Amino acid sequence: MEQCGNLYRRLYTDNEIGKLKIANSLWLDDEVNGQKINFKDRFLKNAAKDLYASIFSVNFSDKNTVSEMMVRWISENSNGTLTPKIEVDDNQIMSIINTIYFYDEWSELFIEDNTKEDKFYLENDDYVKCDFMHTDTSSEIVIGDGYKRSSLMLKGNGSMIFILPDENVSIKELLSSSQKIEEIFARGTGKSVLVSWSIPKFGYDSSLNLKDTLKSLGINSTSSDADFSGICDISAYISDAIQGTHISINEKGVEASAYTEIRILAGGIPTDKAEMNLNRPFIYGIAASNGTLLFVGICGNPEK
Repeated sequence: MEQCGNLYRRLYTDNEIGKLKIANSLWLDDEVNGQKINFKDRFLKNAAKDLYASIFSVNFSDKNTVSEMMVRWISENSNGTLTPKIEVDDNQIMSIINTIYFYDEWSELFIEDNTKEDKFYLENDDYVKCDFMHTDTSSEIVIGDGYKRSSLMLKGNGSMIFILPDENVSIKELLSSSQKIEEIFARGTGKSVLVSWSIPKFGYDSSLNLKDTLKSLGINSTSSDADFSGICDISAYISDAIQGTHISINEKGVEASAYTEIRILAGGIPTDKAEMNLNRPFIYGIAASNGTLLFVGICGNPEK
């Protein structure tokens, strides 16, 4: 937990330029089906000290009240960008909820008069029309195996990374293995060129159940024999792990947010030029000033 606290302190930003705020919370019920539950003091103290977690004592049998409290907490800590539907279970003893909120402006703002409607080609060979932002700026570009990658700097020294597959390469191919994913996001040195950018404006929300993902990573705390002895004094297991995200970009900058809930139940001037015309599905990432990837996503259709 201490290393998480160190990372939190390095990443936290809240000023007139931008925001990067991470919030954590524990929602605890000390009784389930008439059985008293003792949560370990060390766990609670470490969560508060190293993760800056807010700790709430709740009664999960009062489902509507607790659900409303959780939604309000998520909304407040995501600047109103996330208002998910939260479900509460009768046998629930704890929820761990984390949020991250990011906002920053482009180092060089896009000129709104340069934004023009154009076609974005979908993977099924159809297309939608959407607004594209345009600018020319000095950037590093990496030409990889089946893709090209470049990024735009943000005022807070972070960046937004754009990975455009070659026309005969699908996003699925680029994300086919952990080695390939590591390669396309690797911070290698590219060639500094004058990049002609064409980027669709987009904004959307998504939700994902991470339970199967946890299993694929070898985290077997979803079974009844999981060991939560470091947290409480009864048998428990993870019933669900839900993640919701929001992302939007426009001429001014980037706004992104996410929440994760884990439910625990008892039981120089360049001369060369390049083009980044993002008029077909692409991968994006948002990196903090120290290079830490905060958000990764796919824009398959800017209109959805």
